[in-house]
Amino acid sequence: MFDIAIIEDEELERRALRKILETNLDGVNIIGEARNGSEAVHLLDAYSIDLMLVDIKIPRPNGLEIIQMVRDRGLKTKVIILTAYDYFEIMQGAIHLKADNFLLKPVRTEDLLNAVGECLRSITPSVATSEAAPVLAKPVAATPAPSGETAAIAAQIATLVDQSAYRQCLALVRRHMETIYARKDTAPRRAVLEYVRAMVQVVEDRGMDLPPALARQIDALASQRLDLDSHFQMQEMLCQMTDVLFEATETGGAHASDHIQDVLNYIERNMHKGVTLEDAADFAHISPCYLSRLFRKEMDMTFISYLKTQRIERAKELLRESDLPITNISLDLSFQDANYFCKAFKKEVGLSPSEYRRKYRRRQAEAPVAAASTVSA
Repeated sequence: MFDIAIIEDEELERRALRKILETNLDGVNIIGEARNGSEAVHLLDAYSIDLMLVDIKIPRPNGLEIIQMVRDRGLKTKVIILTAYDYFEIMQGAIHLKADNFLLKPVRTEDLLNAVGECLRSITPSVATSEAAPVLAKPVAATPAPSGETAAIAAQIATLVDQSAYRQCLALVRRHMETIYARKDTAPRRAVLEYVRAMVQVVEDRGMDLPPALARQIDALASQRLDLDSHFQMQEMLCQMTDVLFEATETGGAHASDHIQDVLNYIERNMHKGVTLEDAADFAHISPCYLSRLFRKEMDMTFISYLKTQRIERAKELLRESDLPITNISLDLSFQDANYFCKAFKKEVGLSPSEYRRKYRRRQAEAPVAAASTVSA
């Protein structure tokens, strides 16, 4: 039996691909589907996949970034790229990542079956992987002791866990990762490994075990490049480690008994996926209608208004504290496209994202001058 995963953000496309494969091919098992990059990462963590059908234009991490993760982990997974765009850059990226085939949408049934059949003929069906938790690899454990800065971050994380401050902790974890990748004078690899080691230490100090799939990801870091393109992968990994810390407390964070607290934490954790009321209600195990009424009563605003406000606040933070392009920020926050993001941001803030960033940095540059003038006076 060959295990196949479908990574495609359009539901009708996923259904069509599944039906074509299951109807026309024997010995195939659609092991999972993903609507976006984060769900694709979870599939990679949970299963041994023989073949992935990957749409390039899924929400971040995008298709090429997912394929990069497959290659960085040394997986034998075959990859067929699906795209509606016949761009040279995409072809170039596909060649660089050693994709096994490249199909233009709308995909013809005959072309799909030929491409899948060719890939499957070259591999051996997958065998179920062991669920035993592996020991952390020595290369990660052997990373130099955390610097003062990283040790301080780890101490803050431990404190926030004790306080059941899930959202604040998640924001801290993301900010430090963004700081590492924003440095232009040094490559991120050493600082990333140091940060991961510090987070692992926090988990170990509390007598916890990492999930097997997450432990395998950490083991694999020693053989990965961890360059600028690994930013989203590492952020996702560290967020998963944060979840482990809070899930074990059973008093706050993702497992708080208060439905609204559950939902607020869920929004913070999944803002990059395009959270819906239905998604949040399903997570909190209540109906969407009940959640809508409860949210308005407890928060004095609608679910949609809160989500919009949080996305704009997160965008403002990224504009202030990073050099990420506007397009990347819009994708990271699951806006439809950069133009829509700019319009929504200007409507709420009164400035375009570029104007907001320039104004903030101008103020930052002028502050030391003003302070010096005050002292001299």
